[in-house]
Amino acid sequence: MRKFLLLLILLLLSCTQSSKTISISQFEQRIWELTNQERIAHNLSPLLYDEGLADLARMHSSNMFKYDFFAHKDHLGYLVDDRKRRYYPQLIVASIGENLAKIVSGAKIFTPEEIVEGWMNSTEHRENILNGSFTHLGVGVFTQGSVLYATQNFGTPIAKLLSQIPEQLEVKNKYQLQFEFMSLEPVNELEAILNFPESNFKYNIDDQYYTLGLKPIPIHWITDKQFEVIIDFPAGKGDYNLCFGFNRSYFADGIKLKVK
Repeated sequence: MRKFLLLLILLLLSCTQSSKTISISQFEQRIWELTNQERIAHNLSPLLYDEGLADLARMHSSNMFKYDFFAHKDHLGYLVDDRKRRYYPQLIVASIGENLAKIVSGAKIFTPEEIVEGWMNSTEHRENILNGSFTHLGVGVFTQGSVLYATQNFGTPIAKLLSQIPEQLEVKNKYQLQFEFMSLEPVNELEAILNFPESNFKYNIDDQYYTLGLKPIPIHWITDKQFEVIIDFPAGKGDYNLCFGFNRSYFADGIKLKVK
């Protein structure tokens, strides 16, 4: 999984822009709209809004204020991909990225336009906004007093888990998991594998073929945007990882399954 991490500080000693009051939610939505305006102007597809990525972004912006830091690595030592795996594990991504901004304004006036303009005037931040591989975006803003923090979390999701995974997974049981397909890749090219706890565990596909450390998982399509897989645990107890990919190329990000 690829990561793209960038930050920006804007110090505003004076402000001549509009002081129209909008809510934080409207502020976040406006950053998304302005980001898509930039992408469309450069012949790129607009980014779909994802509330889960937005929640991650809001948490990071809030924590930067609460714990007095301005960095991609948070107070627990997590980067955006770590936070995604910990707090939003149901989203499976091929790549993820992050833009950060901090504004200090003595007038306590902030606008979405100045943030996006600042990012677009920074080569690295601009590359994230104009990265054609990203398909989704979430925006999180936190402000108090003269300081505002803004976080953009970009993603290239493959799928999102819709099912609830039981707290206790049993070796003897099979589990049916449903997903929402979120990729722009052809649906008929999606493939799944289950990685075993032991990389040398031999799994017999049939009388002639076997795999080591994993097994292919059939995908059953419910609609053109929803599918299910049935999981069992032939290698016994341990940590499994359900991964997805295309044309025999699989992404490391997946659904972790701990079997006791």
